[in-house]
Amino acid sequence: MQAKMKYFVLLLAISLYLPNAFAWQEAETDEDSPVKVWTQTVENSNFKAFRGQVKINAALTKILDVIRDTANIPKWYHNTIEAKKLNVINEKQSLSYTVTSAPWPVTNRDSVTLVTLKPQENGKYIIELSARPNKYPLQENRIRIPKLEGFWKLVPIKENETEVTLQIAAEPGGEIPSWLANSMVIDMPFYSLSNLKERVESSTK
Repeated sequence: MQAKMKYFVLLLAISLYLPNAFAWQEAETDEDSPVKVWTQTVENSNFKAFRGQVKINAALTKILDVIRDTANIPKWYHNTIEAKKLNVINEKQSLSYTVTSAPWPVTNRDSVTLVTLKPQENGKYIIELSARPNKYPLQENRIRIPKLEGFWKLVPIKENETEVTLQIAAEPGGEIPSWLANSMVIDMPFYSLSNLKERVESSTK
């Protein structure tokens, strides 16, 4: 079972970083919104990966501070009702716990995620996200997300403009209706990035 889990996580990681047979498809969203969303079929999974992208009128460091402020993530990340840092491993790596609200009768999901900050060339930053489901006890009335791989990517365009990309492939665990799963992979990046843009830009005025 453990070997199978590692194999699946490897497939998720490959789907995020390398080209594959399944092309990214642009999702239908508000045409007036600056947020763009794409979805992609993931091999050996019933759930699609998502990618969202937006340009934010703020310095990269300002956006980075908001994303890394774990306790306040529920104020802007779509359907997140709880978030906390479980352990700070070092200045660039930590373990976080989040709870995602689901509509009745679906049970809320929780996740334990290893968050790794990776500075890149030319002032870019990547924040890698990787599930660590066994690093925190299971909680009552919540289903643990067993598999998740993704990243934030922040690219400075100019001094006060940054391109932000959020990309995730995950298995939510348990039973989820297909209509809900299909809407989540669009709503999650769309509303999260919309809220992030509004939160950051309003604080810089």
